[in-house]
Amino acid sequence: MELEKARAEFKRLQERVKAINHAVSLIFFDGETAAPPNTADNRIRALETLNATNYNLKYGDSSIELMDFLLEHESELTQIEKSSLREMKRDIDKRRNVPRDKYVSYENLLVSAQDAWHRALDEQNYSLFRPYIETIFERVGELSTYGDTSMSPYDYCLDNYEPGTSTAMYDEVMSGVKSEIIPLFHQIMEKPLLDDSCFKGDFPIDKQEELSRYLMNMLGVDMDHVTITTAEHPFSRTMGSHFDVRVATKYSRRDFSLSLYTMLFEIAHILHVTGQDDDVAYTFVDDSASLGIREGQTYFYENIIGRSRAFIELMYPKLKELFPNPIAEFTPEELYLAVNKVNAGPIRIGSDEVSNNLHILVRYEIEKALMDRSLSVNDLPDAWAEKYKEYLGVEVTDPVQGVLQDIHWAHGSIGYFPTSLLGRCYSAIVAEKMREEVDLEGEVLAGDFSKINKWNKDHIWTRSGLYETEAVMKEIAGWPVTADAYIKYLKAKYSELYNL
Repeated sequence: MELEKARAEFKRLQERVKAINHAVSLIFFDGETAAPPNTADNRIRALETLNATNYNLKYGDSSIELMDFLLEHESELTQIEKSSLREMKRDIDKRRNVPRDKYVSYENLLVSAQDAWHRALDEQNYSLFRPYIETIFERVGELSTYGDTSMSPYDYCLDNYEPGTSTAMYDEVMSGVKSEIIPLFHQIMEKPLLDDSCFKGDFPIDKQEELSRYLMNMLGVDMDHVTITTAEHPFSRTMGSHFDVRVATKYSRRDFSLSLYTMLFEIAHILHVTGQDDDVAYTFVDDSASLGIREGQTYFYENIIGRSRAFIELMYPKLKELFPNPIAEFTPEELYLAVNKVNAGPIRIGSDEVSNNLHILVRYEIEKALMDRSLSVNDLPDAWAEKYKEYLGVEVTDPVQGVLQDIHWAHGSIGYFPTSLLGRCYSAIVAEKMREEVDLEGEVLAGDFSKINKWNKDHIWTRSGLYETEAVMKEIAGWPVTADAYIKYLKAKYSELYNL
């Protein structure tokens, strides 16, 4: 095979895989946002064909032969080709031995599971979703045996979302949560709760939609390539390339801060995806190779920026314009205190910066126990309630406020949650390094995010697909990354807020 012919074939292969991913993403997006009830079977029929075709494209003999040939000529490839080849090899090494019927049936299972999750949530009935959780964890454990058998099943899951990570690494990070953040949380809970009544009331959805569009424009989202709608569980999704991104948020008439911070979270995803160089479009690196880095960006925009005094000062006139009752009755400082209220609640989405870490800890420990079979799915609600009582002092008696609150396991996203904590470690380091070159608070107060976004684009957005996490973070701050900067950030901020 000639090298130039192989490079052209590699380009065509990536474009075909991305085209199928586009169709699959559209079906997923429709299922979560607009599809009528009881249409999961119809989507499965379409996905069976698409997923089988995708399997043949990605793991067929011709693709493996192409990969092996290109690996022999890796030194002659461009950086984009090398990085795309790296991602192709990682995927093939993990899934090349999975039989096609098992691959397709697992993808079909996830569609049915998502439908069951919605029904279980509507009827507040965990038993409707329980068999799907059990089967998904079993199937994931089985799929892990077709890859690197030196990995434990849960390490296989963690590596899917953040390559190179393992339970040993996450156990160390989680130990910091237990030794530093749990005591901080309980110290805060001994203090009087901050007043967040400024966010409670009756807030028209159309005004919240206006706020969402305002945030997207202010932070620099290219609205020619992004659309926004609503879903039961907020998310964002790329459609085949970074040229087309869909975001779904959720509005509550009772508390507009939920949609405010959900949008900041999703905007970060959008900025990261659309901020890549256009020459990576339709390649295997048209996305971040590291979910942890993406999660770090969401935390940076949602919390380090979004819950800062400077951001609240910036947003105060707009919030008062949209929601004069009750915002006009409060000062910007009172709003700042309100958005940083720490509270012990059962729901992860919308939780504060401190307690959210405990929500992640619960999910990490439960996932690990389900994967090593030390916890039965039948006992899951009780285990969930016990951990919430132990870590947050919260009684969980309602499945909607318990195990049914997240859709992630219905998506097969086992190993996803811990990356959000890793991302927070990254975000604190990024903020420290950015401040050496950018007046972060000053730029936010001025409502100008161009320098902030440019720093992230130069150091993260254009690099996190091309290079692995270690290389990206090593250039910013060295490696390995620890939780020290993040814990320092939390302690400094909340000690000042609560006079600790």
